[in-house]
Amino acid sequence: MLAFFLCLFAGTLARATTVEPLALEDLVKRAHHIVSGKVRNSRTYWSADRALILTSYALEIDESIKGRPPRAFELTTIGGKIGDLELHVSGMPSFAKDENVIVFTESSGPYEVVIGLGQGKFTLENGEVFNDVTGLSFPNGRPAKPMKLPIEIFKRQIRTILTR
Repeated sequence: MLAFFLCLFAGTLARATTVEPLALEDLVKRAHHIVSGKVRNSRTYWSADRALILTSYALEIDESIKGRPPRAFELTTIGGKIGDLELHVSGMPSFAKDENVIVFTESSGPYEVVIGLGQGKFTLENGEVFNDVTGLSFPNGRPAKPMKLPIEIFKRQIRTILTR
């Protein structure tokens, strides 16, 4: 797990994090949980070995599309600010209090993390969902492209993939 975090951290030096491109089908198949909910609060803290700053976000789940998430659902990202120290990982999703989201997650050790960094976090606004892939690049050198769809079409596509 530490190797995973260190690889992500190393990518920040170039101001872009190189990741595998993930289509919606990839996100659905790899996710342990796909949930829709509202961000309630966050906390920023040091990792147990004090090597990384982490931020955890509490999500109030409105709908579980895949999996059976725990009642107290918490997502963790690398990065945040503690005092004068700030850690930023390009492409890492961030969340705002009261933000409505759909997230595709998996377990990484004791943490629940978003799959594919910004590729796996979708914000819900005005009847649409969209992800923010700023700061991500792909091994083929192409820039990441955001996805934007009406919410109902997005959920229908997810459910169609789940039935295959």
